[in-house]
Amino acid sequence: MYERKSRRCCAAMLAVSVCLRLCMFLGLDAKAAAWISTAARSTDFARWMVFLETGQVTQAEEPAQEQSLYVLRMEPAAESPEEKPVQEIEAQVTSSEAVSAPLPANLATAEQIAMEGGCTYPVDKAALLARPSALDFSGDGPKILILHTHATEAYTQEAGWEYEASSEYRTLDTDRSVVQVGRVLAETLEAHGIEVIHDEALNDYPSYNGSYAAALERIQQWLDQYPGIQMVIDVHRDAVADESGQAVALSATENGESCARLMLVVGTDQGGLSHPNWQENLANALKLQSVLAGAYPGLCRSLDLRTERFNQHMTPGSLLVEVGSNGNTLQQAMRSARLLGDGLASMIAALEANGGLLEAAP
Repeated sequence: MYERKSRRCCAAMLAVSVCLRLCMFLGLDAKAAAWISTAARSTDFARWMVFLETGQVTQAEEPAQEQSLYVLRMEPAAESPEEKPVQEIEAQVTSSEAVSAPLPANLATAEQIAMEGGCTYPVDKAALLARPSALDFSGDGPKILILHTHATEAYTQEAGWEYEASSEYRTLDTDRSVVQVGRVLAETLEAHGIEVIHDEALNDYPSYNGSYAAALERIQQWLDQYPGIQMVIDVHRDAVADESGQAVALSATENGESCARLMLVVGTDQGGLSHPNWQENLANALKLQSVLAGAYPGLCRSLDLRTERFNQHMTPGSLLVEVGSNGNTLQQAMRSARLLGDGLASMIAALEANGGLLEAAP
């Protein structure tokens, strides 16, 4: 008798399955899900599901907590890569454990690091590169703050990566602006076990003229909350045009892929604003340039030493980074952000291992 009922139940379940598939085909997923959710609350339904799963018959008077109830749930289909192109290039972290950054194998010498810019102060690159860094990455809490004084800066549009422009080469869409570059940098550093804050505030909108003042307020707020922050990295996009006014891409090839070139920018007090420790900023920028130039020849442009301060007086490792130009694409810039993160993590590992030096003292 029970076997006949079982066969009838199996036939009924088969019919239900067919109906559910038909509902999904006709786009009635929500109604089908609601129906099966209601049926799942039925005692008979639960008993039949237990029988089909375990082969054991349960009685209606048995306590509910002793039954094993399996409820089907209909999940929406995942979005395709074409609908979410940003995910195609984001760093993929397959383990919850941090990936140790290797110590730099090749370092560019002081003579190999070119410097330019409007600052006329004499600089001893070799001495600054050789002196121990004041950066302290010990202890808990975030050590690096990434932000964007000009967060609306964007790149040349390409198929699948279009955006709504707020002005020429600018957008309020943070998935398509330099903010996305900062995200990749933050993800890369975090993958190496470095705790990071990424501030995505649009400091240049609606007022571009007040962007550095707005960014300074954000920096101060984060330092008040986390006084252990050692580096503030201000990620920008440069603008370069040829004689006809067309945007020029600044590109290099690394690992067979086209990347946007990087330019480290360091401010001083020559413009009149107080910045007593600018040489410490420069010393750390030289160390990072040495690591990047040694690991990825051609990726970095000349280090740019400027008269402006750029809010770099706030931490000993403050740095402005121009990631490509308006002629580059966002994908190129994101690749470079990953290389920048790997290089910075390698520099930090070396400083921690060698008492603030890139290499162990002889």
